[in-house]
Amino acid sequence: MTTNTDSMDFVELNDAESNEEELDAVFRRRGTTARAIAAGAAALMLLTTLVVLPTLGFTYPHSRVVVTELVGPSEKVLQSFGITPVLIAVAALTVVALIRKLHYGIGAVITLTIGASLTTAAVRTWAAGWVPASALPNGYVTACAALMCAATLVAATRHLPIVWGLGTVAVLAVGSAAIISGAATIVGVTTTLLIVAGWWAAASAVMLYSPVAAQREACNPLDTAAMAVQRRLR
Repeated sequence: MTTNTDSMDFVELNDAESNEEELDAVFRRRGTTARAIAAGAAALMLLTTLVVLPTLGFTYPHSRVVVTELVGPSEKVLQSFGITPVLIAVAALTVVALIRKLHYGIGAVITLTIGASLTTAAVRTWAAGWVPASALPNGYVTACAALMCAATLVAATRHLPIVWGLGTVAVLAVGSAAIISGAATIVGVTTTLLIVAGWWAAASAVMLYSPVAAQREACNPLDTAAMAVQRRLR
């Protein structure tokens, strides 16, 4: 009798694990699809801004210095997101991912930061000529926004409010500095954020396949499919 009971428990346990794996796969596919749609939408909006609207005759204003007295401080803010500081920040986020055993997070951080930066450079080269430089993505804003987004992928839930708060302030500060100093306009900042948003969606899709990401706290606003499955099975 005991043997039969143990066998039944074993079968039920296997069935539960099988169902969990199936649900995990379903949510992972849905999560990947949603992120692919988000990345495609960002790319479509970017093409509309830089190709379709200019082709239809829509013109963008050229950048200009908004407040002369703030040019110096604004340039210092932008330079704080130069190559060296960004590399240091990427290394720090990589260490965080290692400490939290989010090995997929390492790939997500690198994919997001490097991909967004390379895309920004490529778009600036590709669209130069028929679109004012002020409407093109700004490298400094890209670096700031990409680092903030990368931090949300590997940060613990209890730290997410701080990451979101400080990251939002940083992006607003760098974007404002770019506009004030004449390095970009609102259109340029917008195209920058579209690029980062597309890569953010792609990088977060990588996290869906992290075997450890499923153990992240359930109140994470950037929920992974594995976490959603885990809550449903409780």
